[in-house]
Parts: sequence; C-alpha cells; structure tokens
Amino acid sequence: MKFFKSKFFIITLIVAVSVAAVFTAMSLLGYSSLVKSALHYITLPAQKLADTVGRAVDGYTAYFSEVERIKRENEELRAQIDEMLDEVQSAKAVREENEELRRMLEVKQEHLDYKFEPVDVIGREDGNYMTVFTLGKGKKNGIERDMPIIASNNGLIGRITDAGETWAKADSIIDMGSSVGAFVERSRASGIVVGEYELGLKGLCKLSYLQSDADIEVGDRILTSGVGSVYPRGLIIGTVTEVKYDEGLRTKYAIIKPYAQISGLSSVMVVTSFEKYVEE
Repeated sequence: MKFFKSKFFIITLIVAVSVAAVFTAMSLLGYSSLVKSALHYITLPAQKLADTVGRAVDGYTAYFSEVERIKRENEELRAQIDEMLDEVQSAKAVREENEELRRMLEVKQEHLDYKFEPVDVIGREDGNYMTVFTLGKGKKNGIERDMPIIASNNGLIGRITDAGETWAKADSIIDMGSSVGAFVERSRASGIVVGEYELGLKGLCKLSYLQSDADIEVGDRILTSGVGSVYPRGLIIGTVTEVKYDEGLRTKYAIIKPYAQISGLSSVMVVTSFEKYVEE
C-alpha cells in the first residue's frame, strides 16, 4: 500500500496517463500513422529483447536436449563395450582351456605308461614352511597319498599328501621338507632336489648332494630319477639358475627354477599309475 502512495508511483502514473492522452488525441486528430510509428519505435527494443530471449531459450533447450542424447549414447556404448569385453574374456578362457587340454594330450602321448586324472585346484593354504593345495577329486577317482602331480607342460609340481573320498591335499617341490631324486639331463650327474624355506619364498628349490666334480651348468635341465616309488623317471623338475660349492660338505649344489608354474595353479594332473623305474 505504501508503494501506491509513493511519489514515484504517482509521477509514473501521471506520465503514463499523459502519454496515453497525447496518443489518443493525436489519433483523433488524424495522426494515427504517426502514433503507430511512435508506438512501434517505443516497443521495438522490448520486441528485440523478447526475440533475443526466445532464441536463447530455444538454444539452451536444444543444447540440453543434445547433452541428454549424448549421455544416452555414451551409456549405450558403455553397455556394448562391457558386453564385448565379456565376450573377449569368455573367448580367452576357452582358448586357454583348449591349450591346456592340448598340452595334457601331448603329455599323455609322451608317457603312454602313465594313467592320469585331471583335477581342478579348489583351494590354497599358505603356511610358514609350505603351501598346501586342495584338489577337487579324491579316492573316488583313484587318487591316493604319495601320487605325483604334474602340470600340463610335464613339469613336476609335487605329490599328494592326503586324500578323502572327494578331495585331496598336495604339497610342492619348493616346500620345506620336500625331496625328489633327480639327475642332470645332459650329463646324468645325480643328486636330490630339496625344498628350503628361503628359496621357497622366491619360488625356487635346490639340487643337493652333487659330487664335487659333477658336470652341471647354468641352463641344464633337471629331471626326476625315478629312484624310489613316488615319482616316475623323466619328469621335468626345472632348470639350473646357479651352481655353487659347499666348502663344509665339499660338494656342489645348484639352485633350480621349477619348470611348472607353481603359483597360480588352477588345474593339475595326478599320475595315478606308471611303470616303476628299475636301475640297471
């Protein structure tokens, strides 16, 4: 109410009424075209402003519509990419499985006297001195204690340490306490591959009890000797990475990198039967 009583409102009202009266009088006196021109001149800035605002609103509306369209397209593209990645991963898994089966077949063809039982690794327990693998098959599939386990590349992994009806436990050649009769493929020098704690942490093992003059070099391949009843002869244990001399025992020993990839195992082959090696 104060606004309507203010001087500003009264003056504005008087001016508006006066202008309206002038335009009305001019129109009655025959100056309608002049009135129209004057009105057009007065309202032109407002029309321009309204037109500019309208175009700006249309532009912003189109911009946000385009942004929404691009966002929808991006979401669709992401979904397509995720689907393609899933397909690639599935194809990769199939290829790896086929490659694994192919290598297993090659091992079977190389060792016709062996009987194998392919098994999935379903668990792994890392202890202070050894790693225990849990396998998804057991006695129901002919798996028993002390049977050797190998990888699909014919590399020795270890042996079965315990077996139930549907499961089995296994250790590896890098575990402390493990021992395997072995020989150098090139020179036939013999020794025993043992697991040691410090080496096991690095994924390595040790060929011990070599003669001081044993012919062994870095790069030599070490195989199982077949002596005893656990391991067949000729399984690949690994490759020599270092040759050293034990001053106290006056013997040589070598550091071995296992041929089988022991870490990250997903499947193995249990050798359930093989011809025993007889020394000549």
